[in-house]
Amino acid sequence: APPRASRLGGIAPRLFAVTGTGTDCDASTTSRPKAIIFDLDGCLWKPEMYELVWFSKGQGAPFSPHPEKPGALISVAGEPIQLLGDVREVMRELLEDPKWKDCCIGISSRTDEPNWARELLQKFTIEELPDPDTDKRPAVIQDVFDKSPIIEIAKDGKVQHFQRIANTLGISFGDMLFFDNESGNCREVARLGVTVAYCPDGVDRRIWDVALEAFPQTGGDVVGLDVFGYDSLEGAERFY
Repeated sequence: APPRASRLGGIAPRLFAVTGTGTDCDASTTSRPKAIIFDLDGCLWKPEMYELVWFSKGQGAPFSPHPEKPGALISVAGEPIQLLGDVREVMRELLEDPKWKDCCIGISSRTDEPNWARELLQKFTIEELPDPDTDKRPAVIQDVFDKSPIIEIAKDGKVQHFQRIANTLGISFGDMLFFDNESGNCREVARLGVTVAYCPDGVDRRIWDVALEAFPQTGGDVVGLDVFGYDSLEGAERFY
């Protein structure tokens, strides 16, 4: 198969979609979302919390910096937890780039261990190499979400999460962009009219850029899936 990144060249975002229902929008618009929402497990980091419970036999938190892997954390039982893809870079952009200062950045997660997830948000740094000679605390993922009232970490469905988010912010579903690594969640939320990006390997620069280019896409389509349900950023080869 050709390199992953090369598959994007010259392809319009509308080709990365599963046909759904609703009213479609012009994918060429330069408008930005008013709210960007992220799933957590498998989207920002790995392993997922249910996997960590199994791997660590329930001995997860408190987490500490990994002694051999810069930027990673380690559980009490010695299991590593790492950020996926380009999460660190994307989070730093959301925190520092002035164009996102008026955008609400939130969470929609059904994680099995909410307290562990909240601790990871507070401990994963988003600076490449924090300066060891300064007393200033390095920026962490939680800093990106601190200004937002939309932290949905609950076991009910993603549709319910987004209904509450819309009510809390007083904006339409069409003003939102959502990243999730599970295709079922993506399809459910996309049917509401949210622009949804499927990222089975976590948020990386490819899907981040393509989703922003596709926004708004309110017709029930999922950015990152083709008409057969494959991850269209790689193509069907990943299944063979």
